[in-house]
Amino acid sequence: MISRTLSRSRVVIFVLFIIFSVTVTVVYFYIKYLQEENSVEWSEQRCFSELRSVKYQLNVVTEYKNRIDKLLTETQKAQETEKEKFKEIMESCVAMKQQTAICQNQFEDLQSECKTVRDDYNKLLKEQKRN
Repeated sequence: MISRTLSRSRVVIFVLFIIFSVTVTVVYFYIKYLQEENSVEWSEQRCFSELRSVKYQLNVVTEYKNRIDKLLTETQKAQETEKEKFKEIMESCVAMKQQTAICQNQFEDLQSECKTVRDDYNKLLKEQKRN
């Protein structure tokens, strides 16, 4: 009988151990499930938060890019205008240089003509004094 009582006691202890083990396992998996669910919710919230942050950053960068594009366009237009003005000034300088050369030639021609007239005048004066 003692042996049966020990045997029953062992069976009861074994059954209690199994029940305890199953209970602990169920509780463990339930807690793990809750943690995963919270983790998924937290990850989802974090993902949406990061998505909003990236969207905001993208908007800021896009706005900055648009301002830079506008500034670049304005700068290019101003440069083209300055380039045209410079081209006109250079053409004007070339024309003035050509005009200066023409005037210089006319001046030299007039000087030689004036010298010729003076020489003729002096000859006439000499002839007049002789006569």
